[in-house]
Amino acid sequence: MQIRGENISYAKMYWLDGNVRFEYVEDGVPMAQIFDNKNNKVIWLDNENKYYLTRDMPENEKVVASNKKADSKKNIDPCRQFADAECIFLKKTKVNGRAAEKWLITIDNNGRDFHIFQWIDSRYKNILRQENSDGSGLTVDIKDDQVINDRKVRKLIMIAYSASGEEKQGVQWYDNELDIVVKQQYQNDIVDELRSIKVDKVSKKLFSVPEGYRQFDEVMKEQREAVQAEQALSQSQQGEALTDMQKTEQDAKPVTEQVSGQGRLQEEVAEDKH
Repeated sequence: MQIRGENISYAKMYWLDGNVRFEYVEDGVPMAQIFDNKNNKVIWLDNENKYYLTRDMPENEKVVASNKKADSKKNIDPCRQFADAECIFLKKTKVNGRAAEKWLITIDNNGRDFHIFQWIDSRYKNILRQENSDGSGLTVDIKDDQVINDRKVRKLIMIAYSASGEEKQGVQWYDNELDIVVKQQYQNDIVDELRSIKVDKVSKKLFSVPEGYRQFDEVMKEQREAVQAEQALSQSQQGEALTDMQKTEQDAKPVTEQVSGQGRLQEEVAEDKH
């Protein structure tokens, strides 16, 4: 469920190994949007007309699939969130009484180093605190033992602040078993929530283009070419019609001249009689 002010929309979501599929209806047409994390692609499916459209997945939309058992035995690498970043583990520490790991992340920003300090919760691997070299940052307060829709979750109260001191607050609820966000709220009227969660087998076929679907770009190209061909044919037919008209006029010209000549001859005869 998605709430944007007074507008409420619904979709069905499937999740498998970091890949996500949303099924929804847009203008009466059943659609699907797939985030193919393995191939870094976003796929849109028009399930009525059997069209598909693909685009490269932006870095900020990529999903980092975690292995909870492996991550619990070692320091999590925050560089998985950033492309071409350098990460250095600094030390184990505590933030608001919670065990944490402090990291230094360095990103190339147009030839200059941009530094990010992150304190990551040792238990859940969520960010507890972040400080950026431009003065902006983030603080997170984790509340354990929460329940939403009969599922155990943890609540994260996040406050992001800019270099000028402006603050924005958001809240996320993470499912402890699935380790995904099942609800998030920003401001007062922006809410995303997963309901009726069912843990079951999910087919890999849901995250690829089905057989028989045609690429939307190719369909549009064919339609444009068909329109252009029709326009060219129409122009050709108009040209042929104009040529026929001109030919008819030329054929009629001698007859007109002949009639005109006969008229002048009759006038001359009449004058002679007078």
